[in-house]
Amino acid sequence: MIFNKFKYFIKASSLGSLFTVTTKRKLSTYLLLTFIFTACAPKLKSNLNQSFTPLSQNALVVVLDITDDQIIASKNIGELKAVDNGFSENCTYYETVENLKRLARAAGANLIRITKQKNPDKWSTCHRLWAEAFKVENPQAYETHIEWRADRKLTWDDFKGEPDLENFPEALAVTNSGFSYETGINLFKKGKVFVKSMFNTNLSWVLPQGRTDFILRHEQVHFDITEIYSRKLRKELADAGITSENITKGKPIFDRISIQLQKRQDKYDRETKRGSKQETQENWEAIIEIELAKYDLYKTND
Repeated sequence: MIFNKFKYFIKASSLGSLFTVTTKRKLSTYLLLTFIFTACAPKLKSNLNQSFTPLSQNALVVVLDITDDQIIASKNIGELKAVDNGFSENCTYYETVENLKRLARAAGANLIRITKQKNPDKWSTCHRLWAEAFKVENPQAYETHIEWRADRKLTWDDFKGEPDLENFPEALAVTNSGFSYETGINLFKKGKVFVKSMFNTNLSWVLPQGRTDFILRHEQVHFDITEIYSRKLRKELADAGITSENITKGKPIFDRISIQLQKRQDKYDRETKRGSKQETQENWEAIIEIELAKYDLYKTND
């Protein structure tokens, strides 16, 4: 099995600074198997000591990765796991996390923390995950990454990072957002490609004097622009027929969209004077709303 994941992140500041860009690529190759077998779905299991009213299918479930050491102000209500018999379908990391979130919602949990992780290897084509489930009062307080959603606007509480005035001496606020895509080869069919648009809460920050509604609107548009180019990436990968079988052909598309995103973010800051020109800011907000609607068909990985 081959697993690919590409990431592109930008750091945008209001009222004074440039973007910084980092690009990461991870490629792991696993043993190909020569015997015949049949496919099955991943095994999903919950072991609960307490349950609550199930959540709606779109309710927020915060996922903390295995390295996250936040103290959770609630007792865990049980354990969740997604494993397989060795050769399951639809079990990339993205899909496995989504499966755990569905288990959590069914139990009324709104936060899960990964406690154990096994990557695909010669024994399994799947990502296998174990997690603790929690029911907390305010799940957003624990978010480290926020996936873009139309009904989930940024608040100043999402800017949890420490101000970096050495690198951004004139900034009042800094937004760190980006997109990534990943796929895994499925031994029984072509593996899908999954694109995500994310806001990093721990690398985004604001100074006390920057906590205004207007500057927050400016930062939201930075995230919205990232979402537009995530949708463009999703569309172009689909139009090019990119799957797990030809994933390397998607890298030039990814690089080109990443460059376009950076140029657009730069233009946005330049024309709005990093949020200080109100009329221009409002014009940009209208344009971005139209563009989000234009790419509405590509807002999900379905």
